[in-house]
Amino acid sequence: MSSVQAVSLNFEPAHAAIGGAILGVATVGKLLLTGRVLGISGTIKGPVVDGDAAPWRFAFVSGLIAAGLLDAMMNPLQVAEPSAGLVRTAIAGLLVGAGSAMGNGCTSGHGICGNARFAPRSMAYTVVFMATGFAVATVFNTNAALAVASTSAINNMVIPAADTLAHWGMILAGSVAAFAGLGHFARRESKKGDGEHTKTHDVLNTVAEGLAGLVFGLGLNISGMRRAAKVSGFLSALSPAWDPSLALVMGGALALAIPGFASVNNKPKPACGREFGIPKKGGKIDRKLLVGGVMFGAGWGLAGFCPGPAIVSMAARPTAGLALWLGSVVLGMVGQKFVKL
Repeated sequence: MSSVQAVSLNFEPAHAAIGGAILGVATVGKLLLTGRVLGISGTIKGPVVDGDAAPWRFAFVSGLIAAGLLDAMMNPLQVAEPSAGLVRTAIAGLLVGAGSAMGNGCTSGHGICGNARFAPRSMAYTVVFMATGFAVATVFNTNAALAVASTSAINNMVIPAADTLAHWGMILAGSVAAFAGLGHFARRESKKGDGEHTKTHDVLNTVAEGLAGLVFGLGLNISGMRRAAKVSGFLSALSPAWDPSLALVMGGALALAIPGFASVNNKPKPACGREFGIPKKGGKIDRKLLVGGVMFGAGWGLAGFCPGPAIVSMAARPTAGLALWLGSVVLGMVGQKFVKL
C-alpha cells in the first residue's frame, strides 16, 4: 500500500493578487452586462431548491466547467491532491450546501459582492464563516486530513517567471476587452431599437453569463483557490504551514469589485439586461443568516472546498471525493428547507 505524498504549500502573492483581480473582472463584468450579482451557491440553489432553471444559470456554470477543461488541456499532467476521507467530505458538503442556502451566499456572493457593497448582512456572514472556518480547520486538523506538510509556506515564497506574468496579464486584459466588446455591441443594439430590450439582448445576456463563469474559473485556477490544501493552509492560522495567499485573492477581487459596484449608481440599467438585481443593504442580520454562516464555515474548514472551486476542479481533474462533495452540497441545499429557525 503506497503512502500519501505530503503537499508542501508556497506563499504565492502574485498568483493570489492577479487571480483575485481576474475574479474581480468577472464579478464587475457580469454585474454591468447582466445586472446580476455573481453568487455561485445562489446560481446552483435556483434550480435545486427554487425550481428556477433559467438559461443564464446553466450558461454561468458551463463557463466554470470550461475553465476547468481548459486548465486540464494546458496542464495535462496535473495530479489530484489528497482529499479528506469520504465521510468527512460528505459531511463538509452537506454543511456547505445547507449553510450557503440558509445564508443566501458563499465566498463569492457575500465574500466578494456583498462586501464590495459594504452590505452589513454580507459583512456579518463573512466574519462568521471565516471565524468558524479558522476554528474548524484548526480543531479538526484539516491540514493533516489533506496531507499538508508542516513546512513554512511563508518561507517558501514563489514569484512566477516573467512569461507567466505576461500570460496572466493577457488573460486579464483579454477578459476586460471581451466584456467591453459585449457591452459595446449591446449598446449599439439598444440605439437601433430606440432603447428597447430585444431578443438580441437576451442572447448577449446569456453569452455574458458564460463569459463571466469562464473568467471567474480562470481566476480560481490562477489564484490557487481551487486547491483544498491551499484553502486549508490559509484557514489553519496556527499551523507552521499557514499560507496567507488567499487573503490577497480577496483583496485583489475587492479592489475591482468595490468601484465596480459603486459605478452602478450612475447607470440606469445593465447593458444586456432590463434592470440591476442588487439586494438592498438594509436586510436583517437574523438567526438564519448567522447559523448559515456557521454551517458554511464549518464545511469549508472541514474539507477546504466551496462550490465554485469544486465545480472547476471536477472538470479539470474529476475524483470520487469531488463528486461526493458536490452531491452532498445539493442534498444540503434541499435538506435545509426542512430546518425551522
